[in-house]
Amino acid sequence: MKKGFTLIELLVVVLMVGILSAIALPQYRRSVERTRVAEVQTLLRAIYESQERKLWELGNGIKFYSQVYNKAGDFGFEKLDITVKGTYEPNSRGISRFLNTENFRYEMRPSASANLIFATAIKGDYKGAQIRYDGRQFVCNESTAIGAKACKIWAASTWNQL
Repeated sequence: MKKGFTLIELLVVVLMVGILSAIALPQYRRSVERTRVAEVQTLLRAIYESQERKLWELGNGIKFYSQVYNKAGDFGFEKLDITVKGTYEPNSRGISRFLNTENFRYEMRPSASANLIFATAIKGDYKGAQIRYDGRQFVCNESTAIGAKACKIWAASTWNQL
Protein backbone atom coordinates (compact mmCIF):
# COMPACT_ATOMS: atom_id res chain seq x y z
CA MET A 1 0.00 0.00 0.00
CA LYS A 2 1.37 3.41 -1.02
CA LYS A 3 1.48 6.28 1.45
CA GLY A 4 0.73 9.83 0.32
CA PHE A 5 -2.05 12.18 -0.65
CA THR A 6 -4.27 11.97 -3.63
CA LEU A 7 -4.76 14.90 -5.97
CA ILE A 8 -8.32 15.40 -4.69
CA GLU A 9 -7.13 15.62 -1.09
CA LEU A 10 -4.53 18.24 -2.03
CA LEU A 11 -7.10 20.26 -3.98
CA VAL A 12 -9.49 20.21 -1.02
CA VAL A 13 -6.75 21.50 1.29
CA VAL A 14 -5.80 24.26 -1.16
CA LEU A 15 -9.47 25.22 -1.51
CA MET A 16 -9.91 25.37 2.29
CA VAL A 17 -6.79 27.55 2.67
CA GLY A 18 -8.09 29.85 -0.07
CA ILE A 19 -11.48 30.23 1.60
CA LEU A 20 -9.93 30.92 5.00
CA SER A 21 -7.57 33.53 3.56
CA ALA A 22 -10.44 35.21 1.68
CA ILE A 23 -12.25 35.61 4.99
CA ALA A 24 -9.24 36.50 7.15
CA LEU A 25 -7.44 39.01 4.91
CA PRO A 26 -10.15 41.70 4.87
CA GLN A 27 -10.53 41.38 8.65
CA TYR A 28 -6.78 41.78 9.05
CA ARG A 29 -6.71 44.89 6.83
CA ARG A 30 -9.56 46.46 8.80
CA SER A 31 -7.77 45.84 12.07
CA VAL A 32 -4.55 47.37 10.68
CA GLU A 33 -6.47 50.47 9.57
CA ARG A 34 -8.17 50.73 12.98
CA THR A 35 -4.72 50.61 14.55
CA ARG A 36 -3.56 53.44 12.29
CA VAL A 37 -6.60 55.52 13.24
CA ALA A 38 -5.98 54.84 16.93
CA GLU A 39 -2.35 55.94 16.44
CA VAL A 40 -3.29 59.24 14.84
CA GLN A 41 -5.99 60.00 17.41
CA THR A 42 -3.68 59.23 20.31
CA LEU A 43 -0.72 61.19 18.96
CA LEU A 44 -2.75 64.21 17.85
CA ARG A 45 -4.27 64.46 21.33
CA ALA A 46 -0.89 63.94 23.03
CA ILE A 47 0.83 66.56 20.87
CA TYR A 48 -1.98 69.05 21.36
CA GLU A 49 -2.03 68.55 25.14
CA SER A 50 1.76 68.83 25.32
CA GLN A 51 1.60 72.11 23.43
CA GLU A 52 -1.10 73.37 25.77
CA ARG A 53 1.12 72.52 28.77
CA LYS A 54 4.02 74.37 27.14
CA LEU A 55 1.87 77.44 26.52
CA TRP A 56 0.72 77.33 30.13
CA GLU A 57 4.36 77.16 31.29
CA LEU A 58 5.25 80.16 29.13
CA GLY A 59 2.32 82.10 30.59
CA ASN A 60 2.14 85.85 30.16
CA GLY A 61 -1.13 85.80 28.24
CA ILE A 62 0.09 83.45 25.53
CA LYS A 63 -2.89 81.53 24.17
CA PHE A 64 -1.92 80.69 20.61
CA TYR A 65 1.24 79.25 19.12
CA SER A 66 1.53 82.18 16.73
CA GLN A 67 2.29 84.34 19.79
CA VAL A 68 5.01 81.91 20.84
CA TYR A 69 6.77 82.41 17.54
CA ASN A 70 6.85 86.13 18.19
CA LYS A 71 7.63 86.18 21.93
CA ALA A 72 9.57 83.05 22.84
CA GLY A 73 11.40 82.24 19.65
CA ASP A 74 10.28 79.40 17.47
CA PHE A 75 8.26 76.45 18.70
CA GLY A 76 8.60 72.89 17.41
CA PHE A 77 8.28 69.24 18.32
CA GLU A 78 11.59 69.19 20.17
CA LYS A 79 10.20 71.69 22.71
CA LEU A 80 7.38 69.35 23.75
CA ASP A 81 7.45 67.07 26.78
CA ILE A 82 6.58 63.92 24.84
CA THR A 83 8.70 61.47 22.92
CA VAL A 84 7.41 60.06 19.67
CA LYS A 85 9.15 57.40 17.64
CA GLY A 86 9.80 59.00 14.27
CA THR A 87 12.03 61.47 12.47
CA TYR A 88 11.90 65.22 12.92
CA GLU A 89 12.44 67.65 10.04
CA PRO A 90 14.19 70.77 11.30
CA ASN A 91 13.95 73.99 9.29
CA SER A 92 16.88 76.29 8.59
CA ARG A 93 16.78 77.56 12.19
CA GLY A 94 16.80 74.01 13.59
CA ILE A 95 13.14 74.00 14.64
CA SER A 96 11.08 70.92 13.78
CA ARG A 97 7.50 71.58 12.78
CA PHE A 98 7.22 68.23 10.99
CA LEU A 99 7.37 64.75 12.46
CA ASN A 100 7.29 61.61 10.31
CA THR A 101 6.20 58.31 11.81
CA GLU A 102 5.68 55.02 10.04
CA ASN A 103 2.09 55.83 9.08
CA PHE A 104 1.66 59.62 9.30
CA ARG A 105 3.35 62.98 8.80
CA TYR A 106 2.49 65.34 11.66
CA GLU A 107 2.67 69.10 11.34
CA MET A 108 2.38 72.00 13.76
CA ARG A 109 0.54 74.79 11.99
CA PRO A 110 -0.28 77.69 14.27
CA SER A 111 -2.70 80.41 13.29
CA ALA A 112 -3.71 83.67 14.92
CA SER A 113 -6.86 82.16 16.40
CA ALA A 114 -6.29 78.41 16.80
CA ASN A 115 -3.72 75.87 17.89
CA LEU A 116 -3.89 73.23 15.19
CA ILE A 117 -2.09 69.95 14.72
CA PHE A 118 -2.31 68.15 11.37
CA ALA A 119 -1.55 64.58 10.39
CA THR A 120 -1.38 63.30 6.81
CA ALA A 121 -1.62 59.57 6.16
CA ILE A 122 1.38 58.35 4.18
CA LYS A 123 0.34 54.71 3.82
CA GLY A 124 -2.70 52.47 3.98
CA ASP A 125 -6.21 52.79 2.60
CA TYR A 126 -6.39 56.42 3.75
CA LYS A 127 -3.14 57.59 2.15
CA GLY A 128 -3.49 61.27 1.40
CA ALA A 129 -6.12 61.99 4.04
CA GLN A 130 -5.25 64.97 6.24
CA ILE A 131 -6.67 65.01 9.75
CA ARG A 132 -6.78 68.15 11.90
CA TYR A 133 -7.23 68.32 15.66
CA ASP A 134 -8.13 71.55 17.45
CA GLY A 135 -8.49 70.26 21.00
CA ARG A 136 -12.16 69.37 20.62
CA GLN A 137 -12.65 67.32 17.47
CA PHE A 138 -10.93 65.54 14.63
CA VAL A 139 -11.69 66.86 11.16
CA CYS A 140 -10.69 65.17 7.91
CA ASN A 141 -9.64 67.66 5.21
CA GLU A 142 -11.36 66.99 1.90
CA SER A 143 -9.69 69.78 -0.10
CA THR A 144 -7.98 67.46 -2.62
CA ALA A 145 -9.45 64.65 -4.72
CA ILE A 146 -7.31 62.06 -2.92
CA GLY A 147 -8.15 63.59 0.44
CA ALA A 148 -11.89 63.65 -0.29
CA LYS A 149 -11.89 59.99 -1.32
CA ALA A 150 -9.77 58.96 1.67
CA CYS A 151 -11.91 60.98 4.12
CA LYS A 152 -15.09 59.45 2.74
CA ILE A 153 -13.73 55.92 3.14
CA TRP A 154 -12.27 56.78 6.54
CA ALA A 155 -15.49 58.24 7.91
CA ALA A 156 -17.63 55.44 6.54
CA SER A 157 -15.53 52.58 7.85
CA THR A 158 -13.00 53.06 10.57
CA TRP A 159 -12.97 56.56 12.00
CA ASN A 160 -16.39 56.61 13.62
CA GLN A 161 -16.35 53.00 14.76
CA LEU A 162 -13.52 53.23 17.29
